[in-house]
Formats: sequence, structure tokens, C-alpha cells
Amino acid sequence: MDQYTEMDTEDSGFDLHKLIRSAPVLAGRGLWCFSAIMDSILGWPLHWYLAKLNLEPIAKAGLDDEPTFYPIQPPSKDKFTSDDKNILDIEWQRKFLEDNTMSSPHYHSILDYHKAFMSSEHVTPEELVDRIQKKIEESETYDPPLRCFTQLNWQLAKQAAAESTIRYQNNCPLSVLDGVPIGIKDELNIKGFRTNCGRKKDMPVNEEDCATVAALRSLGVVIIGVTNMHEMGMGITGINPNKGTARNPHNDQHVTGGSSSGSAAAVSSGIVPFALGTDGGGSVRIPTSFCGMQGMKPTFGRVNASNTSLDTSTVTSIGVIANNVADVALVMNLMFIKASDQRFFNPGCFNPVRSLSDKPLSELKFGTNTEYVSYCHKEIQSVFETIVKPKLSKIVEIEFRELYMSKIAHMNIILSETSQNQQVWRDHYDTLTYQTKIIFSTCKRLALDHYMQSSAQKTRAIRMFKSIFEEVDLIITPTTACLPKRINPNSLTVGELDEENVLKTMWFVYLANFCGLPAMSINAGYTPSGLPVGLMLTAPWWREDLLISAAKHLETELKKPSRFHCPDSQKMA
Repeated sequence: MDQYTEMDTEDSGFDLHKLIRSAPVLAGRGLWCFSAIMDSILGWPLHWYLAKLNLEPIAKAGLDDEPTFYPIQPPSKDKFTSDDKNILDIEWQRKFLEDNTMSSPHYHSILDYHKAFMSSEHVTPEELVDRIQKKIEESETYDPPLRCFTQLNWQLAKQAAAESTIRYQNNCPLSVLDGVPIGIKDELNIKGFRTNCGRKKDMPVNEEDCATVAALRSLGVVIIGVTNMHEMGMGITGINPNKGTARNPHNDQHVTGGSSSGSAAAVSSGIVPFALGTDGGGSVRIPTSFCGMQGMKPTFGRVNASNTSLDTSTVTSIGVIANNVADVALVMNLMFIKASDQRFFNPGCFNPVRSLSDKPLSELKFGTNTEYVSYCHKEIQSVFETIVKPKLSKIVEIEFRELYMSKIAHMNIILSETSQNQQVWRDHYDTLTYQTKIIFSTCKRLALDHYMQSSAQKTRAIRMFKSIFEEVDLIITPTTACLPKRINPNSLTVGELDEENVLKTMWFVYLANFCGLPAMSINAGYTPSGLPVGLMLTAPWWREDLLISAAKHLETELKKPSRFHCPDSQKMA
């Protein structure tokens, strides 16, 4: 392996105080004024200043490394097996869940639904959809409304549930997912629904599913509807003035996190046991953490993102949010088989998650960085230091290099790809929120050289992680450096820009996207006020099996208090 060479810069580390630069929080009229200026000729000095902050460092770096576009890495031959035998067998699935599902007094798991359907005296998929409809209608009467779904089609949901009910009556369900209700983020194409990406403007109704949705539909899931999201995925709070803001079931005055806000809220409120999201900069793991759930983004290219707005992204993956680790593992297993991306996926990289107890925590070596964690909110640090770390017997201090440059490079890549690959945002620019307009306006000065230099920085960051994973099995950190922020009422109508909150929220998550690594957020506990705290594990490329196994051990070890604030949480839907 090539030796890692440190870049010759003044700041190769990551100093939060240097990065914040005392940027003001903009919401309401202040955000409107700033957006208007950015859109006018008066905004060019601002464009120049923002470019100097965000583009000049990478442009001046003069990297001579070969650029890496798709962060695909070959597997280590001695650690992998392509054996996927029996995973599509319903008996194997049922036993997997029976052996691994952690029961909860607050949530129903996939196994709970499957057992209920198998014994029709309890509930049928048809009856369940009727109950979910009432629950969602009730949730819209809350003050404020839960607003986790933005599109519902009860005719389609009831038709799928009726077909599932017949299969159970004939004792031939397609899988343990048959009849299970799910939500899908408004960024993935679903037949019969629009893919609006959180925008105000409605797009045409899709005539077919994207590959991943089609795979899950073939397993019998009942799609309840489209879940809410931060407009265009360009934010981490989940605040959406267009469709209404999804609320955090643990405290509706705090953000859900984004951009997969509705998916996390739908699972956290108990409406569905799992939901799909997308993750280009923590957009699955952030709301998973803020809403107290379990969620994973897989290795880049592991799950098929074709026929979606993510098709040509080099940083974004389709992920899963669920209320327990076993459900994440099963859904990911099935997606790896039924919806693998043939452009990137090597069958030799499969490594099915067959057992969640292969390696005890005592045999795993975890890497962390004390200084990196020290920037966290004191209550997050307390959970990490007093609850999490004592459960781990092997903790190694690791060094992260060039994080400042990697942060800038990740931002440049995601903005370049979003602005170039989604012509639709240009067609509907006038209907976008002020926050999204401001973010996209910074793309005007992005050039090919910025993208190439950012891709060269990706090469360097991948080299760094290869070196780290020679020393440790997994990297462990908090998921975010901050707690879910309190919602500013002025933000609900126009959105907001809060760069300090963005930086703290993305503090740990973006590197997995930048380098294509699998990463998972699990609930580690709560603050004294009841806000959830997330714990993030990051594994080497293609080692989802190791990631999920460790997450399952930690889920069992970390005893969580019974905190849940959504009405009727103990009733099945």
C-alpha cells in the first residue's frame, strides 16, 4: 500500500472554531433579504467571498494525486464469501429475526408484524392499513402535525395489502416482509407517486419503480406513501416550508434532522417499522440519531440507485432506518441480493449477515480520536465517555488527517453533482426555498478543476482510511457533535441558514460518504431532557457484516430508558 504523505498546509487538522467564522443564523426576513441579494448583481461580491472561503483552498492545494471519482475499493479475498444461499428463504428469514430481534415495549418489529399476519386472528395486512390510515390522519391533527408523509395513495396501499392478505390466507407469503408497511423518501421513484425531492412544484407521476423499490415490492411490502425530506436534500434539519416540517416524536419542538426527516419520524413514531432514506452527507444517519432509531448507509455501490435522482452521484447511497438492528440487517441483506448495483457490485463482496454474534465486542478493536470527540456537546460527550466506552475493551487512538480539505472537497463534489445532474432544479428555480437558492447560487463559480482537485483529495482520504483499518476493526464516534436543535418558528415558513449547526451536525458523518464507507448510527441513550444521542460505527469497505454485528452487540449492551412521547405507541399501528 502507498505510504500516506501529509499535505503541506497550515491546517491539516480540523479546528471547529476556525471553520465556523462566526457565521450568523439567517431565518425569516433576514434569509429572504440575503437570497434576494445573492440573486442580484449586488450578490457578485458575496459569490466571490464564498468562493474564496470554499473553493480557493482546494484550488490552491495543487494535488498531484490521481483523482478518484467512484470510491469503489476491492475486497480483501480472505475475509469474504459470496454465499447467499437460503437468505431468500422465508424460514431462514424468520429464524434470523427470532434469534436477533431486540423486543421493545414501544415499537413493533418486522417479526411482530409477520407473526401477527401468520395468525390472522390478530390482524391482517388489510386491517393494518386501515389502522395506519387512521393513525396518520390523527397525527395530522396534532399541534404541530407530525407530517412524516407528504404523499399517500390509500387505494394502492389497500390493494397491495389485500393481495398480501390472500397470500397469508393461502400460507404462501413472499417473505417475512410481506404485508409489512413501509415509507419511502421523496427522492426515490415509486410507481403511482411523484418524485418531488421536497420541492413545492409537483413532478409527473412515476410509471415505474426504481430498482430498489421494485426489489422490496417483489418481497411483498406495502408502501404507505412518500416520506418528507429537506428540499433537494440540501440541508440537515428537515425543515421544509413547502410540504410542512416533519416533527421529532421525542420532542416536537426540536428538529428531526435531515434530509431523510420523514422516514425517521415515521419509524420513530411507530407508524412503520422501517423506511428507506438516502445518504449523501449523513442524511440517513443524522435523522436516525436525532429520532433515536437505528440506521445504516451501505458501502457506496452496494445498493442499486439507478432510475433515481442519485443515479450519477459519487457520494450518495440508499439506506435503511428501523427501530432495531436486526430489522436493518435483514432489509439490507435482502436489498444486497435483490437490488445490487451491477455497475459496482462484486459478488465476491457479498458477505451476507448471517449471524449477529460472530465476534464479541471484547475481540473487536475500535478506533476513535479524543480531540475529534471533544468538540461534541457536553451531554453527548457524557454518553460516549460514561456509557459507550466502558463497554469496549479494545480502544485505539487513531489520527484523522486533512479533515478540513476533505470537508471542502466533499461539499464541492456534492454541489457539483447535484447542480449538474438535476436539470430540474434549474427549471423550477423560482419555486425553490431561499435556503436552497442560496446554496445552489454558490455553484456558479464551481469549475472542472475544483471537481478534479476535490476528487484527488478523495484519493488521499481513502488512503488515510486504508491505513486506519490496518490498525482497527471499526471506527467509533458519536453520530453528531450536537443535539437536535430547537426549531426557530421563523424557519418554518422560509427555511434557515445556520452554518455552525450544519458543521456540528455533519462533524462525523460526511467522511463515510466522501470515501464510500459503510456506516451505521444506533441509539446510545438520552440526555436528561429526553433528547436521543446517536453512536456511529464505520467499517471498512464491504464489511457491513462486521458493522451490523458490532451494532447488535452494542444495542444489547446499551440499556435505554423507556422514553417515548408519541401517543398510542404500544398499539400495533
